[in-house]
Amino acid sequence: MECEGTILIADDDPDVIELLRTYIRPLGCELLVARDGEEALAISRERMPEVVLLDVVMPKKNGWEVCQALKGVQQTADIPIVLMTGKGDVKDRLAGLQVGADDYLVKPFKREEVVRRLSELIRKRHLRDEVVPVSPADSSDLHPLLTDPATGLPTIRGVIPRLKEVLIVEGQIGIIFVDIEQFERIEVDYGWAFFDEFLRNVADVLERETVQRLGRATVAISRIAGWNFYVFVEMTNRADGAESLERAAGELRDGLVSALRERFPQMQSARIGFFAGTTCIEYEPQIRVERQVYQGMQRAVDAVRDAEADQKRRLSRELRDIIRKKRVTTLFQPIVRSSDGSVFGYECLTRGPASSSFLNSDALFSFARETNLAWELEALALETLLDALRSTNLSDWKFFLNLEAEMFGISEFRFHEMVEFFAAHQGHFVFELTERAAIEDYAVFRGLLEKFRAKGIEIAIDDAGSGYASLEAIASLAPDYLKITKGLISTLPTEPIKQDLVRMLVDLSGRIDARTIAEGIETLEEYEWCRKLGIDLLQGYYIGRPLKRVEPPPERTVKKRRGGSAADRESRYNRQDERP
Repeated sequence: MECEGTILIADDDPDVIELLRTYIRPLGCELLVARDGEEALAISRERMPEVVLLDVVMPKKNGWEVCQALKGVQQTADIPIVLMTGKGDVKDRLAGLQVGADDYLVKPFKREEVVRRLSELIRKRHLRDEVVPVSPADSSDLHPLLTDPATGLPTIRGVIPRLKEVLIVEGQIGIIFVDIEQFERIEVDYGWAFFDEFLRNVADVLERETVQRLGRATVAISRIAGWNFYVFVEMTNRADGAESLERAAGELRDGLVSALRERFPQMQSARIGFFAGTTCIEYEPQIRVERQVYQGMQRAVDAVRDAEADQKRRLSRELRDIIRKKRVTTLFQPIVRSSDGSVFGYECLTRGPASSSFLNSDALFSFARETNLAWELEALALETLLDALRSTNLSDWKFFLNLEAEMFGISEFRFHEMVEFFAAHQGHFVFELTERAAIEDYAVFRGLLEKFRAKGIEIAIDDAGSGYASLEAIASLAPDYLKITKGLISTLPTEPIKQDLVRMLVDLSGRIDARTIAEGIETLEEYEWCRKLGIDLLQGYYIGRPLKRVEPPPERTVKKRRGGSAADRESRYNRQDERP
């Protein structure tokens, strides 16, 4: 591939620079060199190279700082960045992923690997440059720095001149503020690259839906704070402007939910939701126009915050009623061996009633933590699980149950009858620890875990590869299983950094004599990559959906699923409810 551009090598080691110069020469690119982080930033902004190779350890600014600075500015955000380091552990890979690096090279380099990865990044960038989407809200006089790098939408600063013009001429502007529900959980569970793609799709749908549903010209759509959107519209009928805008906001919200669930069938449907608040601005000549716009934006935000508070109160009452009436159900999701697709065990999941807002397990426990109902829910979940297990043929399977690490500090838990039941059925049960709160003393906590191990209970660390499951926890607690977070599994086939991170977690598990489990597998491609990378056990909707009861499986294996038609797989992915 002919580069027809420049590649920047930023490294303070002249031997490394000369080695890379030799490796990259066949690509036909002009090579630029920076000896420190500040020089790398200056050259990148001036020359806009095709790819930047950044050494992590450099004078003045390190590679992570330079990467974050380049990715945080619209002008340089699209430049592919490859971090180079002699450090190859999981923590360094995670840091690179979090600051937005596109790929990662570990010294010493291999010529073929360097050329292959650079060629692929250059190819992808050329493909992006060939098709540049133009937002209907964009105008020729909008400066490139006034657009959002993730969605291509104009920022608030970029649309203020147009808003001033419309407000003065028309006398009124409508504002719809759109807020993504559970945005933090989406990014944590599926990764930042997936979340950026999700945001781009929200922007696309907003542009289409506002034109279709509002029936009037859209002035601009602008994103703020990473996950919120403002829609500014001209108001043609002042008599019922506020009411019609509120109706349109409700339709817009429903349209977003419907479209995004269709576009992202791999996401749990409960994760896709939006709030929408509205307000109208009447032009007041005596008040600065910019101030009127910002005050109107704040009123729209306040309307959403009020709706969120109302929803939280309603959900709190609903959850308390569920706990009081003991209306939860235990389901069992299969975990299979990657070697042959046979069932290794089941994760025990707790669901709320089918007709409730808490059918999704993550939403149920997450909201319980927010409202200080976590212990009451955990106690009910364990009681319900124990009832289900007493009527279950355990066979040779393992049963995994989720427990917050902080729950182990509650004295009543240690003497719960559940532990005695597990002790009476040794070898079948695994405590799956989720470290939402920091463990203060690992030595004490490990001593507690040893008491459970003495009763035949194994230990798994949940969310390995995320901020929750720290490397310190893995090293200190020596778990029997590492559950690799779905944030790494999602988009695994297309992201080299995630592939490297998973390889390292697999290697780490081998060194501590633990098994790896990939959770959240939703596609054939993710399934195949997990097997390719050597993960021991597999779990996710592609493998099998949660079941009401454990039964010896019929003649079905993962390999058999792979033989299904594309239409069969599409039908399976589009079943979004979590009812078994």
